[in-house]
Order: sequence, then structure tokens, then C-alpha cells
Amino acid sequence: MSPLSASAQTEQVPFGSLNLSNGKEPVKIDADRLEMRDKEGVAIFIGNVSVVQGETVLRAGKMTVHYNKGGDKSDAAPQGAAGLSASGIDRLEVSEKVYLKSGPQVATGDTGVYNAKNQLMVLQGKKVVLTDGDNVATGCKMTAHMDTGKAFLEACPGAKKGRVSIIMSPKSEDGGAAANRR
Repeated sequence: MSPLSASAQTEQVPFGSLNLSNGKEPVKIDADRLEMRDKEGVAIFIGNVSVVQGETVLRAGKMTVHYNKGGDKSDAAPQGAAGLSASGIDRLEVSEKVYLKSGPQVATGDTGVYNAKNQLMVLQGKKVVLTDGDNVATGCKMTAHMDTGKAFLEACPGAKKGRVSIIMSPKSEDGGAAANRR
């Protein structure tokens, strides 16, 4: 993690990649139910939703997928249920206890929106938590640029002077030797 200031209202923290629109890894989606609204370009996954692509995992109680209905017919990507394919995803909206894991990093919140075109994930809630190993950052809104791995964490409105909270592990770069020199 990059050096962080305890008094900042917005902090930049690293985050991994989620690429459901043109990634090389296959996308697997599981849920209790699926409602297709093909004319609207919407698929609604309800109950125990799980999306897996490579080492990236997204879980939520509900996920609405907005996909490109007609678009470029020359795209030879294989189509899934009623035209839904990974290459055709425009936007994901997730709610009901959102969990996002990419490599060793985990983010949780109440709701989230993933924009496939600009690779932007916004996670919000009463408490958004980002963990990376023993390091923990909390706030109320995380905006992650999934293509670059940069994420910004914002404080909750009306919270203690509008601050984010960061707990960093005291591990040293030299494998702990500095801690043993006391």
C-alpha cells in the first residue's frame, strides 16, 4: 500500500483487476435464479450470486447485468443466454452484501456498480472495507480503476471529521530484522 495520511478525506489504495468485458479468462456466473429481459438488454441474477474470472471473485445477493443488445454484429464472441456474453456487458449493478476479491485484496460494501467500458468499480455502503493482507482501510465509498489497479477510498459523510480509517501492518521490508534490533 502507498503511504497514507490519517487526516485525508480521500485516499488512493491499490486494487487488482476485474475485466468482464474483454478479459482473456472465461467468466462464470452462478445464482439461484435468472430473469432475462432481452428486449431491455438486462439479465437479473438473484440469490447467492457469484461471478468468477481468473482470480477475481464478485459475490452479492443480487446482480443486474446491462448488456449491449445489438451493437456490432461482426463480433464473433460466443453468445450465452439470450445474447448475454462477456464481450457484451455494459454495466453491472450489485447489491445485498457485495464482496469483491482480486488476488490478495478484498473489498466489501452494500452496493456496487461496475462500468465495463471505462473499467470502473464503485463500491458504497455504511462501511466499505478494503483489506490487503493485514492492512485494512475503511470508508463509505471506494472507486477502483480496475485497468490500472488504483482505488480511491472516501470517508463517510458526517463521520468523524470526514476521515477514512487505515490500519497498516507493522511488517518491515527487510523480513522483520528491524523489529529484532530493539
